Amino acid sequence: MTMTAATPHRGAATSDSPAARRAGLVLLLVCGAIFMLMLDATVVTAALSDIRHDFSAGIDGLQWVIDAYSIPLAGVLLTFATAADRFGRKRMFVAGMILFTASSLALTLADTIVQLDVLRAVQGVGAAMLFATALPLLAEAFPDQKARAKAIGAYGAVMAAATVAGPVLGGLLVTQFGWRSIFLINVPIGIAIAAVAAWRMPRSARALDRRTDWVGSFLLTAGLVAGVFGLTRGNALGWSSPRLIGLAVLAVVLLGAFLAWQFRAAHPLLDVSMLRKRGFTGTAVVSVAHMATLMAASNFLAVYLIGALGYTPLQMGVRLLPISLGALVAAPLAAILLRRVPIAVSLPATMALVALGLWLLGDVAPGDSWTHFVGGMVLGGLGLGAITAVTQAASLTFASTSNAGMASATFGTLRQVGMAVGVAGLGARFSQAAADSAAEGWQHLGSTAEPGLREQFAEAVGAGAGRQAAQGDPLLADLAHAASAAGLNAVSELGTWIAVAAVVLAAVAFGLRRRSA
Repeated sequence: MTMTAATPHRGAATSDSPAARRAGLVLLLVCGAIFMLMLDATVVTAALSDIRHDFSAGIDGLQWVIDAYSIPLAGVLLTFATAADRFGRKRMFVAGMILFTASSLALTLADTIVQLDVLRAVQGVGAAMLFATALPLLAEAFPDQKARAKAIGAYGAVMAAATVAGPVLGGLLVTQFGWRSIFLINVPIGIAIAAVAAWRMPRSARALDRRTDWVGSFLLTAGLVAGVFGLTRGNALGWSSPRLIGLAVLAVVLLGAFLAWQFRAAHPLLDVSMLRKRGFTGTAVVSVAHMATLMAASNFLAVYLIGALGYTPLQMGVRLLPISLGALVAAPLAAILLRRVPIAVSLPATMALVALGLWLLGDVAPGDSWTHFVGGMVLGGLGLGAITAVTQAASLTFASTSNAGMASATFGTLRQVGMAVGVAGLGARFSQAAADSAAEGWQHLGSTAEPGLREQFAEAVGAGAGRQAAQGDPLLADLAHAASAAGLNAVSELGTWIAVAAVVLAAVAFGLRRRSA
């Protein structure tokens, strides 16, 4: 049949058509869910100090509050992406929201740091189900390329807005109602989104021939757990201890087995054909690195602002706003410039901004105020926002619409791998540098106190207690402040080197691919 000029193009929809209204509802529900997930990932920063105090947790326990959420996201995100393609993205979205909401409620009742970390892992599984379906639902709801670009732009803006609201809202909740309130706020929002999605969200197409790669999911998750556990326990076990070396070898073997399995499996988690797509390697490097550096380091900056400088969680959240505002400004600008600047240029350049921001965060002295960090936070935030927008858009170019779930989940997995490894690695560096500085400073004071007290003091400072470790002694409070600054400087230095290496690797990857194309 010949299409007349008055007939809309198939896949397009007028603003008041049922299709347009359904697409708008999908966008609203997806953005609401993502806002909640991103908010939950950022508000926890404001709660770390209070969680440490309530549970007498060490730095490794605090790291697992973050990593227990990130590792399931990384390990099962691809699994749920393929499962959603087979069983239906709407079903997966609703189930994920129910699990996320239920675990958030359970988190408010946790009595120990172990319970908290386990429940955070369950919450991470629910988050993986939601992240796995978010972009594919938008891709299906908006088949027209221009409409899809606008929808993805709104999606990116919501993610950026959540990073702005997270530290402030988290600080406000923790200051006024305690740290448990940051999880309780998810409950009414999650119930509302799950109910509306179950009732009104249109069903998505199903790929019935697609199978779930449980072997690949197990190998990836187990490899990440082994590697991250080794990083968090490195200081306690000794970096050359047989147990730590065994964990490192186990992580390498499991992750290597995962990659090998992806080339053999009939229905792999990862579409290995994407590895040959132009720009994939460079995009993957930046996806991992920006999370492993500035995003991971921001948690220890928050600990420093509360523990060493003495700010309340709300005051800390306000002072972290330059990162969030920089990201909020950069994300939409990057989406516009993406049409003119190729990712081979934009991603290494924006990763360089992250490296510069991290470098500026360092060299802090005990007498410096929080304004010392403003320049680094602004530049780093600009880099983070631009990277988020570019990688989100690029992820959908590496696979067909039918494989959109796998493509977006692949980069979601890479980001969570970066976050988990970065928090563990930078946390170990912070703890070691701060504890060593505290122990050395105690010795220089010439204290006649029991030797065991020095180890307790150094351990508390290494756990991020800051001035609270001094228990009212002004000399020890100054010593704890200086040691915390040493820990943060060590984080900045290591993060900067990693970010610079990522800039070089990404530039080389894009350059090699361009010459071979």
